[in-house]
Amino acid sequence: MKTEQQLPKNIRQIGSPAGHTKVYVEDYVITFLNALTTDHNTFVRGAILFGEKKKIGNDTIIFVRGAIEGQNLELDLDEAVFDDRVWREIYQQKDRFFGQMEVIGWALLRMGFSVRLNDKIKKTHFENFPGDGKVLYMIDQLEQEDAFYVYRGQDLVRQSGYYIYYEKNPMMQSYLIERNERIKEVRSYENMMEARRDEKVIRQFRERVMEKTKSSHRKGMIRRVASAAVMAIVIAAGGAMYYYSQNRTTIDFRSMVQGAVTTMGMGVHKQIATEKEKMPSTLQTQEQKTETTTTTEKKKEKTTQETEKTTQTVKQSTTEQRKVRTIRREWETYRVRKGDTLVSISKRRYGNQRAIQRIRDLNGIGPKEQIYPGQKLLLPSYRK
Repeated sequence: MKTEQQLPKNIRQIGSPAGHTKVYVEDYVITFLNALTTDHNTFVRGAILFGEKKKIGNDTIIFVRGAIEGQNLELDLDEAVFDDRVWREIYQQKDRFFGQMEVIGWALLRMGFSVRLNDKIKKTHFENFPGDGKVLYMIDQLEQEDAFYVYRGQDLVRQSGYYIYYEKNPMMQSYLIERNERIKEVRSYENMMEARRDEKVIRQFRERVMEKTKSSHRKGMIRRVASAAVMAIVIAAGGAMYYYSQNRTTIDFRSMVQGAVTTMGMGVHKQIATEKEKMPSTLQTQEQKTETTTTTEKKKEKTTQETEKTTQTVKQSTTEQRKVRTIRREWETYRVRKGDTLVSISKRRYGNQRAIQRIRDLNGIGPKEQIYPGQKLLLPSYRK
């Protein structure tokens, strides 16, 4: 009867507790430990447990009244180090929130690893939580399993069950409030840094687009100036040849007109045809009858060479313009979706990864720069 009076009244039994060693864990603690296993984490998590051990009658009662998250237990037990710095931080937390309680054990929360012990877990417990009555609580949320182990007789013995008890726990409440505030601050900071990163990426992208636009305008202006200069040369050469033919009747006018028509296009052809209709018919008669002298042949050969050079220049300019128009048609716009990478885009669009460098060059993306959802990319429209 005396033993029952010293135990909590409001309890819930988990499993079938048996024997003279019993574990009682407070509801706030068990709720917190379960939350750690489902807090969007698939790696190992851990906690340090605080409480006390009492001898009530013939039974050893272990009360677990508090817990703090063990940052040194994340990721893998191989990386769990309990050095002086770690223990100093643990005891600072204990003194702030859990007063005169003692370190009663630890919790190991692993998803998909079961709650069975192995040599690594035992070694960690024996080295850092020695002594009779020190507990290990394990949870596997994936398998919906949990278990308490108690150090007894030089080994960890699994309990067949435990008790959850309900009472006011201001110490655990204070720790949870401060922890939640700290998490909010961390998340706010991370969100701020993420927003700054996105803003930087967008700014860099806009700068690249503006630079490409300016470069395109400069190249377009250079092409227009070059085309205008070529046309001016052609028109000047055609005008000079026409003027010269009117004043020197000994020139082979038909050959000269043929060269001018080739370089100046259909518009110049029509203009010269109109002028030919206005010329006196005697000019053609004189051209057919006049003997070509050596001086005239030399001038004719020089004029023909100049015409051929002019024609070649115009053809090259026209070819370059066609190449530019072809290049402009060799890409298409693509909006990046969530989960896209340059590798996945290249494989999906072209069936291999060989187009990655061309996509980077076309969009001005450096080797270490990343793409992000919503970003517009220029993709080569052909498949290689």
